[in-house]
Amino acid sequence: MDCFIFEIQRTLYSNNRNYVLTYANNKRIYTLLLETARRAFFKKGFKAVSMREISKLSGIGLSNIYNYYPCKDDLLADVLHPLLEAMNSMLEDHNRPEAFSLDVFTSEEYHRSSMKEVMNIVRRYREEFKLLFSSIQDSRFNDYWEQWIKRSTVMGIEYMEGMKKLYPDLHTDISLFFMHFTCSWWVNMMKEVVQHEELSSEEIECFIGEYIRFSTGGWKRLMNVKIER
Repeated sequence: MDCFIFEIQRTLYSNNRNYVLTYANNKRIYTLLLETARRAFFKKGFKAVSMREISKLSGIGLSNIYNYYPCKDDLLADVLHPLLEAMNSMLEDHNRPEAFSLDVFTSEEYHRSSMKEVMNIVRRYREEFKLLFSSIQDSRFNDYWEQWIKRSTVMGIEYMEGMKKLYPDLHTDISLFFMHFTCSWWVNMMKEVVQHEELSSEEIECFIGEYIRFSTGGWKRLMNVKIER
């Protein structure tokens, strides 16, 4: 009986050990492929890099790569995932409760926080931004910015509706196309920032601060915001 129990325990241990080793090896290969693809995409662009080249650079057999990434788009999705998560988070935070206040038009702290948020994304994901802006026409992300603009336009209109409920005297009847335009403008602002590599971090921070103050002043005038002193 004791021998039988011992054999069961040894079998379970062996199976568990094999699972752990397999998991660790799979994770290592996933990481290797992802880092190889990231460097290649950043250097040459998505379209110019083939799965065969990724196989050569990583040392992983081409047929084996497809066990981990069935297509090149899947590799691109993992390369862009951190940036896309950050973009989604920033968009969702736009309509957070504390944003529904007239303080957004006057608070230096709020403006600094907004600038810091944008700066952090630019600093951390500049190469991912350039990839997303320039060389993904033949991927599932070819309409990413169009969809992002549509989503941010809807959220902008919802923000106006929320502000109107809190401050009935505000002018919030903003045309859908103007909201679309301002969202497109923001995307193009980010594109200019990440593609002008000659700009220093200090210059980018100065520019984003100017953009935020300019944009805030325009919205304040358009919405007829009156701040009592």
